Amino acid sequence: MQESVPVLIGGVPLDAFLAFIFAFIASLFLGNLAYMLLRRLLDGRASRGKVKWAAAILQYGITVGGVYASARYFLDFELTAFFASLGILGIAVAFSSRQIIQNAVAGVLITINRPIQLEEWVVVSGRPETGLCRVQDISFTTTILQALDGGLVLTPNSSIITSKVINYSRAGLLEVSVPLAVPVTTEIARVQEIAVAAARDHPLILPHVEPAERSAVQNLFDLPYIGRLSSDLPRPDLRLFEPKVQVASIKEEWVRLTVRIWIRQIPGKDRIVSEYLDAVIGHLSAEGLLEAKKPEDDPAPGFPGTAEPA
Repeated sequence: MQESVPVLIGGVPLDAFLAFIFAFIASLFLGNLAYMLLRRLLDGRASRGKVKWAAAILQYGITVGGVYASARYFLDFELTAFFASLGILGIAVAFSSRQIIQNAVAGVLITINRPIQLEEWVVVSGRPETGLCRVQDISFTTTILQALDGGLVLTPNSSIITSKVINYSRAGLLEVSVPLAVPVTTEIARVQEIAVAAARDHPLILPHVEPAERSAVQNLFDLPYIGRLSSDLPRPDLRLFEPKVQVASIKEEWVRLTVRIWIRQIPGKDRIVSEYLDAVIGHLSAEGLLEAKKPEDDPAPGFPGTAEPA
């Protein structure tokens, strides 16, 4: 008596379906292997962006080709059987790895829409927020970001699509708020003058621009959001990036100020702020503006023509 072979929905034999699943997984593995090998082979010979996309095209080609070949061989390229097997596979994978599918679809959307690219400086909001990071790599399911402290942040691609992403590289500049505190008895106007002068003297703080970067900064005024920022100026120019000093709060015996400056070298933000504060503190200390002045005691009120009691 001949033993019957189990048949799944759509007339697909069980052994053929299992062989197709195995070939499908093997195609994914070979695609990822080809991606890594090509990245290593072309690393340093071309730009990272071109190498990455060439490796991604090879990876997707091997994966799609492997799935197509396995479906044609094991499923005899029957459309009903093919779609039935995909439906069964989709149901199985949906229950076991729904997050993987979401990240894979998000990876395709990132490739098409390109909200971020390699080497760009971005901040991905969420819980928690990534902070300022450089895009190190974009894989099929994961985006790798490198923080300023050197740590690698592995972010699911779905987070890039569903979260707010701030791209500072495409903006071309970054506004930084620098806190500053001085005694309440200090002449605030003089402190503001020193803070603004120190910002103007720093070579990496706008509106100070090197001649080689002047054309790049002028092109920023063509961006729509820069135009909205400069709507109060008759003609958009570097005056938009003038440093500004504002009083943030007065607490006990201290006045807290906020200095708002613009920079273009985003990775060097901490270094630029540190150099700027060193310059401001040096000028304030030289003029004695960081020392709290004690109010002079007023003499006790007396009456004319009367002597003080002994």
